[in-house]
Amino acid sequence: MAERDRIIKLNVGGALYTTSKSVLTSVRGGFLDRVAVGEINSMRDHRGTIFIDRDGHVFRYVLNYLRTSKLTVPQGYKELYLLREEADFYGLPGLVAEIDNILRSRKRRNRPRLSKQKSKSMDLICDENGTVIFEDDSSDFFYD
Repeated sequence: MAERDRIIKLNVGGALYTTSKSVLTSVRGGFLDRVAVGEINSMRDHRGTIFIDRDGHVFRYVLNYLRTSKLTVPQGYKELYLLREEADFYGLPGLVAEIDNILRSRKRRNRPRLSKQKSKSMDLICDENGTVIFEDDSSDFFYD
C-alpha cells in the first residue's frame, strides 16, 4: 500500500472517523495535513486513534469537503457559523469562502423587500406585506 493511501483513524470530539492520508493532505498546510504528515504531534485516545478535541458532529462536513472539494450540507443547515469556525481552525480557506457565500446569500434572501408608495401627505415605505416601515423624512427611525 502506498504511503498516501494509508488509512488514518480519527477521534474528533468522541466521533470516530476513518479516512485516507491522501484525503487529509488534500489541502496543503492545513491542520489536518500537518497532522497526517507528522508535523503536529497528536494526542491519542486509549485505542491509539488520533484525538482532536473539536466538534465531532460538524467534522463530517469538513471531511466530506476534503474528499470532494465542495461543501455539501443539508438544505436549511443551521450550524453554518459553527462549521465556519471549524473550517477556520482546520485551515481550510476554500471551505470558509464557500460558507461565507452561503451566509451572505441567506442574509440577502431574508431581507424584506421595500417599496416606496406615494401618499398625498408623505412618502411611505412598505415591506412586501404592506406594513409601513418609514413614515416621513423627519422621523428618527430608519430601516436597515
